[in-house]
Amino acid sequence: MLLPLKNTSIKQRLTYIIMAISGVSVLLTTLAISIIGVYNLRATILRDLDISASIVGDRNTAALLFNDDKLAESNLNVFSVQQTISQACLYNQMGMLFASYNNKQSEKARSSSCPSDLTERAVIGKKHIEVMKPIVKMQDKIGSIYIESTLEQITSYIEKQTRIALAVVIAVLGISYLMATLFQRTISRPILNLADTARQVSIRKDYSIRAAYDGDAEREYNNELVILTRSFNDMLSEIDARDHQLKAQNTELEKAKELAESANRAKSHFLANISHELRTPLNAIIGFSSILMNQLFGPMGDQKYLEYSRDINESGSHLLDIINDILDLSKAEAGKLTLNYEEVHVGKAINKSITIVAERAAKSKIEITTDIPKMLPPLVADRLRLIQIILNVLSNAVKFTEEGGSMHISVRLQETESGTSNFIISIKDTGIGMGQDDIEKAFQRFGQVDSGLNRKYEGTGLGLPLTKKLMELHHGDVAIESELGRGTNVILTFPAVPPVGVEYTPND
Repeated sequence: MLLPLKNTSIKQRLTYIIMAISGVSVLLTTLAISIIGVYNLRATILRDLDISASIVGDRNTAALLFNDDKLAESNLNVFSVQQTISQACLYNQMGMLFASYNNKQSEKARSSSCPSDLTERAVIGKKHIEVMKPIVKMQDKIGSIYIESTLEQITSYIEKQTRIALAVVIAVLGISYLMATLFQRTISRPILNLADTARQVSIRKDYSIRAAYDGDAEREYNNELVILTRSFNDMLSEIDARDHQLKAQNTELEKAKELAESANRAKSHFLANISHELRTPLNAIIGFSSILMNQLFGPMGDQKYLEYSRDINESGSHLLDIINDILDLSKAEAGKLTLNYEEVHVGKAINKSITIVAERAAKSKIEITTDIPKMLPPLVADRLRLIQIILNVLSNAVKFTEEGGSMHISVRLQETESGTSNFIISIKDTGIGMGQDDIEKAFQRFGQVDSGLNRKYEGTGLGLPLTKKLMELHHGDVAIESELGRGTNVILTFPAVPPVGVEYTPND
């Protein structure tokens, strides 16, 4: 019954509620009055029939004593003036029917006969009212009289009360509707005003709009709607103040963002230029130190010079690697790093990367194992960047794995929910590991978990950020699973199917 009210306005809801309460109240009141009236009417009818039986019984005393049935029937005909009496029966002292009266207009009387049960009673049945009463003379029972009446009086009363109740309910509903229409405005008008104000604020995005008060704002303790309106306006004032504050902060943030982007572009441009400038002298340093190491122009006089030339070569090579990483990362962030796609044999790329780090792993007695299926399809990727990605991860694994540890590289194909496949390259080590808070830091530029001045593990913190950028360029993903003291598992995910529009060389 309440479901239709969900789609009606508050004015209609209040009107319907007031009408419903009024209608139900009047209906229940009328029903209670009718029930009491029926109960009283039943008691009155039974009392009147009992009195009539006593009177008519006394009048028939002589007829019973002198066995005058004619007189008895004449006395019973007195009930003809009461249309509700359907029949009357007079019995002698022996319980035999002595005289009777039947209302010829009553269909019930024509089809019924006098009862044989002479037990004294006064009851109201489902179809009629009956009274059986003894006739006593000088404390001796000389006969009995039975009177049967229809329920017409009760039925007529119920029908009359129903008509009255219906008319009263209709009248009350009409009056309630008129009063509800007038009085509901005191509630609906301020609420509708609030709803309209909220709608205007939402449409115009103007938090300076305020709802008008409907009542005495100075006596708000007596009017909850005034309290609601005041609270609503206070809320709008708070939102308006915060909106202005946010706009001011957004303006400042936009300026800071522009400065940061400008500085970042300048930084990337500077790094790209300085990296190019540093490559030329570094290559010369590496070249000349290599000549000294190999003693191409004859033996060096002192063994220390040979050791120093080897240190110069290794330091120059390390510095060149750092500069190359900086240059690649700057290009990737600037969107200028392009990939040359081709079909790559994953196993060969991994083995080549292992060969590069094998010497360092052997020095630390780190065992490297692989699990690479032989029948893997080729991966469409940039061959050099793929090796660079794997090499960055392997280098970290070797660097952070203690002596006597192990590394395991596995490759597998994984089906996705969309029906495509991914290459999953997992590089797991038994190194020092890191906490969950440090994983995010490891992906930041120049971010290192061990960042103290006296770091045990050397590095620039560019390997993983560059790896992440290169994976994103391949439309792949890199994830790290790690736990302090339990090792690290780096998972590289490459799509087996090249992105739409990617051109590549179909060979390995």
